[in-house]
Amino acid sequence: MLARRLTKTGIERFEDFLERLKESPTSRVPTYALTDERMSEAVDLKIHVEPIQVSTRMEVAEHVFRLLRRDPETLRIDKGFWCWLSLFWFNELCPVVHGERSPGDQYRWIAELDSTRRAYRHLLAGPYQIYRAHRDDPDRAKALLCGPVHQQGELLAQIASRPSLVTCKAVVGVATQLYFNAQTDRIVRGCSGKGPGSAKRFADILSQLDLTWDLHSLTTDELMKLLPAEFDRFLNRQPKQRQLLLIE
Repeated sequence: MLARRLTKTGIERFEDFLERLKESPTSRVPTYALTDERMSEAVDLKIHVEPIQVSTRMEVAEHVFRLLRRDPETLRIDKGFWCWLSLFWFNELCPVVHGERSPGDQYRWIAELDSTRRAYRHLLAGPYQIYRAHRDDPDRAKALLCGPVHQQGELLAQIASRPSLVTCKAVVGVATQLYFNAQTDRIVRGCSGKGPGSAKRFADILSQLDLTWDLHSLTTDELMKLLPAEFDRFLNRQPKQRQLLLIE
């Protein structure tokens, strides 16, 4: 099917459906809105969209990035397009489990692109924007793109909600070195909370460093050396992890 965008009426119908799911988890997905002329309209770029089978945020990001590789920077900021794509893939992203669906908050499906606090939480636009910002080396962003599609932890909240941080190569690179476990493809334990070395502390330290350093001019190694000793417990974990990988 060729991709389209939901109109104001279509977005409202999608919002109504998501609200209905709270009371009636077996409500039918309004897929008719995908092609109904009152609820959706064509986009300038011809993009063929098919059902997907993805399980991680990285897989979602890679797939959407390939779809939009010819986009002249218009669809990526088009709320109607992201809403249409979310509806088109709703069955894959929010499958029926034990007879019910659990979609979570609406902003996971209805893109709030003008809100730095919520834009990254969209299940499709969020991963895509992070991947696009680090398309020269997507592995750099593994800490922000690992794990199941619906899991959005503390690290993501602290980094992705701040445009100046999520687009900074050094910041994202350090986050991956500190908090990403390559063996499990997950965030390491101890990242959440407010304690020493946590994601919250990482963001606070970055805010302090940003007053005297141009974070975007630093390399990952240079930024790592500026972090206080409280982060050593995460940094010291990495050599052991790499050694285990070599042994295997």
